[in-house]
Amino acid sequence: MGRPPCCDKTGVKKGPWTPEEDIFLVSYIQENGPGNWRAVPTNTGLLRCSKSCRLRWTNYLRPGIKRGNFTDHEEKMIIHLQALLGNRWAAIASYLPQRTDNDIKNYWNTHLKKKLKKLHGHEHGHSQDGFSASQSSSVSKGQWERRLQTDIHMAKKALCDALSIDKSTNLNDLKPYP
Repeated sequence: MGRPPCCDKTGVKKGPWTPEEDIFLVSYIQENGPGNWRAVPTNTGLLRCSKSCRLRWTNYLRPGIKRGNFTDHEEKMIIHLQALLGNRWAAIASYLPQRTDNDIKNYWNTHLKKKLKKLHGHEHGHSQDGFSASQSSSVSKGQWERRLQTDIHMAKKALCDALSIDKSTNLNDLKPYP
């Protein structure tokens, strides 16, 4: 049932890619184009899983990928799009040219989520669970729903505010990149 495994896992190299392996993969794709990833390891002689080859190309070697630090504008876009779209990283990446969904997801999980928790806690005097020390630990359903609606409203407003930093950007004009 389901899809067969990408490889038999015996004799498959794991761990970091070497520059030589990168060269083999890039030259093969330049000659044949990306496509049948299952054929890549056998045709190149790489002792890698086909999924590993595909992910290496998609997330690191593909031309046009922007690597390195995220700009303040990119950070704000990620924060506000995540508030609206949730953890739909591919959808968020479609709004940020040249960034991969994997890169955005990793940046969110290692930097932005912690940064937001820290800022949110200091601004509102909240503890780690999001409630102030004066609030009781048991919150009625009505209070919880009002708080959720307020948080959603604040997230939408924050997105509009962040996008209005650049006056030429309008929320309705914002389109994902193909």
